[in-house]
Amino acid sequence: MDWDTLLADCVAFAQRLIRTPSMPGEEAALAALVAEELRALGYDEVWGDEAGNVYGRLHGADRSLPALVLNTHLDHVDPGDPSLWPTPPFAAEIAGDRLVGRGACDIKGPLAAQVYAGAALRRAGQRPRRDVVFCGVVQEEVGGAGAIYWAEHLDYPVELIVLGEPSGNTLALGHRGILELWLTFHGRSVHASAPERGRNPNYALAAFLMQLEAAVAALPAHPILGPTSVAPTIVKVDTTSGNVTPAWTRVLLDFRTATESVNSLRDLIDRLAGDAPHSLSYAEGLAPLAGSDALLAGFYTPPDSPLVTRAAAAIGRGMGRAPELTRYRFATDGRHFAPHGLPVVGYAPGEEHMAHTAGESIPLAQVGENLQGLVALLREF
Repeated sequence: MDWDTLLADCVAFAQRLIRTPSMPGEEAALAALVAEELRALGYDEVWGDEAGNVYGRLHGADRSLPALVLNTHLDHVDPGDPSLWPTPPFAAEIAGDRLVGRGACDIKGPLAAQVYAGAALRRAGQRPRRDVVFCGVVQEEVGGAGAIYWAEHLDYPVELIVLGEPSGNTLALGHRGILELWLTFHGRSVHASAPERGRNPNYALAAFLMQLEAAVAALPAHPILGPTSVAPTIVKVDTTSGNVTPAWTRVLLDFRTATESVNSLRDLIDRLAGDAPHSLSYAEGLAPLAGSDALLAGFYTPPDSPLVTRAAAAIGRGMGRAPELTRYRFATDGRHFAPHGLPVVGYAPGEEHMAHTAGESIPLAQVGENLQGLVALLREF
């Protein structure tokens, strides 16, 4: 295997991907570029669907086996202020040993590696052990519409999904679930010159926030996926007049957890809010909160799973070292696959902390190592 040529071609493809902007809902040009590359590289089947997703299939040596799915998304976040970037965000320049650009790490570098892992086998005249399906989905950054569509319309058996979200070439076994809640404190609005005549809900909010961090830190942690966290993000009031106290004030609470449920977090919030009049609703359109004792879902594949053992062994032989077993801090489309009983792990180049940042980049050496791990996985798994 000519790894140097393979890496050079993969990086050149990643550059073309970065130079094709693909904001959520605007992925069509990128999907067409990916489909063109899949065909040129000799994938046996290339197709799309009504959601805008793009797929490529390599036929395996034993087509009776469930498929191995390599999944990435096609969209990226807004690059923000170009002046904050060391190079233009869509120039896809190589600076030293890194490829720089919006999507370099999340997700176009990993996407290129997944596509070229299959290309490596085709160039060598080899077949994967089982069918391999590359699955590039839309709108991951805004909720996962493409992943949901694929999972709901899946018509072939799947042994394992490998996410291309950046993991630094570790094997990520899952991530916490997400719950975004609006907490609203209710008061009585009056002229700001006579605050004693009303009830200013900002004080109740302040008292709540002063207790929140310590209370969440005291919750039990998952042994692999880590502790529950909360981030108060957006604060709103009902008035835009500076000389009026608000009738209500609300804060958006972003919880990430693998050990809590809607009901347990609601109980925590109610306890901290105390007697202050308040209400809770889901972030989406202030929908009323529905109680549930089910643990909030991300995805989780236990480290003792035979799938993890087999995947880690194959990847380790390819990389020449055993991959560390880790987790994602952020959420992924894996949360849409797990409810369908589809096992998921993450394995991709790129440092997680680079995602969504100005100056986003990916180490070329990690891309090369990831190719070696993926090629071994496709051959052996």
